[in-house]
Amino acid sequence: MTEKTGKGLDLPERVRQSIARAVRERGPQARMVSTQGRDSMRPPEGHIVAAAAEGEIDGIRGPARIVRQLEFYKTFYGPVVRLAFTVYPMEGEPLSAATLLNVSQISGDAALTGLGRQKSIFIHFYSADGDDLAYAFSKEIPNAPEQRQEAKKVQRMARDAFAETPLDRRSFRSAVGLAERQFELPVPEPDEEG
Repeated sequence: MTEKTGKGLDLPERVRQSIARAVRERGPQARMVSTQGRDSMRPPEGHIVAAAAEGEIDGIRGPARIVRQLEFYKTFYGPVVRLAFTVYPMEGEPLSAATLLNVSQISGDAALTGLGRQKSIFIHFYSADGDDLAYAFSKEIPNAPEQRQEAKKVQRMARDAFAETPLDRRSFRSAVGLAERQFELPVPEPDEEG
């Protein structure tokens, strides 16, 4: 997957359609994807794809504060890592979404590696338009040293939890079923935390 300057990511049609369908059925969605130039020797970069209804995307244009958190859940069936974020626009309603990372898959582990290495992360916003996505805009957010350290720690914990889970019990779907009882949105702004 590559980045198209000023046009977001070059997402495959089936991915765009799948995310658009999920927005229609369940509301705002997020996915973590990796990009790399075809001839690049550099490691892939992690990007967040966020999609919602057109009105919700339009409501967060312009100056906004983006708060994110990386969550780790250890379950009977294996680990679940969740990256949740909320966009707080200067005026209007916030937009929240989250994506799950499965460290047993190369894509999930690579996404966590990127979060532990990259100094900034791009969030590419798309509006769901029928059965497809339309690119709206992108925002670059800093990935501070303490956030990179946290990502490395979460990756170690998730890898360890996966290794400790017996092979016959490993099921990401079942792990998510247990962990999702604890999922919450929106991600609170730091000054609102008690």
